[in-house]
Amino acid sequence: MVQKTYTKKQGFKNAYQLTETEESKIDSLQYSRITSTDTCKWFRRLGGSETATREYTCNGYTVTKLISTSPDKQIKKVREFNFVWLG
Repeated sequence: MVQKTYTKKQGFKNAYQLTETEESKIDSLQYSRITSTDTCKWFRRLGGSETATREYTCNGYTVTKLISTSPDKQIKKVREFNFVWLG
């Protein structure tokens, strides 16, 4: 998983600037917890926004990109999932 953190630029309405990039390996349990529909609904109820992009992968039709925006619209996190075929 590659997680990129963006912060809002000063003086711009909808422009974000990349501040941090983090790469980590996660297992299938962590992936299912991050991308579950209940998790996305919970964050939306808090006031933020969650956008999931699904694509066909070696694991089937799964979430490959998750964009999360904080309720105050100052921080945006983009999580990109890369799958590895182990068969």
